[in-house]
Amino acid sequence: MIVDGEHTFPGPRQTVWDLLQDPEVLAKAMPGARKLHLTGDGVYEGVIRIGVGPVTAAEWTLKVTLADRVPPASYVMHVEGKGALGFTRGQATVKLDEVEGGTKMSYRADLAVGGKVAGVGQRLLDQVARMVTRQGLDALNKELEARLAARVDAAP
Repeated sequence: MIVDGEHTFPGPRQTVWDLLQDPEVLAKAMPGARKLHLTGDGVYEGVIRIGVGPVTAAEWTLKVTLADRVPPASYVMHVEGKGALGFTRGQATVKLDEVEGGTKMSYRADLAVGGKVAGVGQRLLDQVARMVTRQGLDALNKELEARLAARVDAAP
């Protein structure tokens, strides 16, 4: 399953980069995230609870590894998730570019989904992937705006 797109954040590239490395922010941006901890250099582990269509929400263990990092421009994200209803694994390439008025993030993920959850069909999985991606980007936007507002308030 391919998930790709672009999103423009209303902030500087370094701030967006820092946001994308913060496990507390990432946990807020992942719908269904129960916890997410930094366990090593660029390695995050946690638990999410997610359901797809008629497949009841279940907990999944999640491991995310950020590799080939070129701060603040790009990285490759390796994802592994396992749960009673199946698995997902794959990788995503994330690129950040400075643009007028903010930072453009381009992303492309190639994910494999297996087990019972894969039985709901590719079309439904694609819809859920787009919805989860949109929710995550909206949550990241809110966090970025809150951080930028806090900087303005703290300025002398």
